Amino acid sequence: MMLAAADAGVDSCWLNFFDPVETAAKFELPENEEVLMLLDLGYAAPGAGPLPSHSQRKELTETVRYI
Repeated sequence: MMLAAADAGVDSCWLNFFDPVETAAKFELPENEEVLMLLDLGYAAPGAGPLPSHSQRKELTETVRYI
């Protein structure tokens, strides 16, 4: 969906930090359905882009532990 939106000139943002139970209730989803992610679609403001921290990476030793 994100690729199709980009192809149509529409920007998108994948959201995965939300309360799935509360979100399902707001959309009145049946109990056998669950929300896995949200996708914002729209047009970015001119000059908008990722924050500088988007390209900053931690060293693997900070995030990976071999046991």
